[in-house]
Amino acid sequence: MDKKLLEDILKFKQRKESFCLVSKAQSTDTHIVSLKESSSSPLSSFIKKAIKEDKLLLVEEGGEEWVINPFNPPVKLIIVGAVHVAQSLAIMAENLDFEVTIIDPREAFAQQERFPNNKVICSWPEDAFNDLDLDSRTAVVTLTHEPNLDDVALKKSIKSQCFYVGALGSRKTHQKRIDRFLEDGIDEQSMERINGPIGLPINAQTPGEIAISIMAEVISALRYQKKSIKELRENWNNR
Repeated sequence: MDKKLLEDILKFKQRKESFCLVSKAQSTDTHIVSLKESSSSPLSSFIKKAIKEDKLLLVEEGGEEWVINPFNPPVKLIIVGAVHVAQSLAIMAENLDFEVTIIDPREAFAQQERFPNNKVICSWPEDAFNDLDLDSRTAVVTLTHEPNLDDVALKKSIKSQCFYVGALGSRKTHQKRIDRFLEDGIDEQSMERINGPIGLPINAQTPGEIAISIMAEVISALRYQKKSIKELRENWNNR
């Protein structure tokens, strides 16, 4: 591989930026196109599709066949609340190659042995979120039912580039949350980014089942690239 190309690849990976290696099917010449630069490329739609789907594409454009090979930084899942659902959710996310971070100021919950493969931050969200990069490859889930923990995390998340924001709680709990946010001057459009009650409506009961419903919704948001998947929720049929 060309040394300059390798150096550029390493730079993008260190910056955790999405990019594609693009080459003609009948050529070994390869160049890099980042997601940020893709709009100016004649292959823009294919590059964005490859990055979105995390899938190598063989496409035809301008009378040529092109190979588009995407590289994305790891998807991140930030969980506020080191509760039982969080334990199941963390394991599922790990199996899907998410980088998982657990945040909870309660020492009895935020114990490394309960989340052996994850980063555990025993700190209040208002402090922990100052050091987190809430980029477009980040999902945030709040599970505590405690407004003094969940609300701060949610407010920071809906102002960020996170691809998914979700909050555990009943419809009644979520309405109270919306009322609090309105009183704090947060606009309705921003609040629509909060998927609540969290998870696809599969009538989940146990912590493991709730974790499945949450993870399914996170993946839906990642692949559909919609800030809120309200349309998917409304069209969902319980089975």
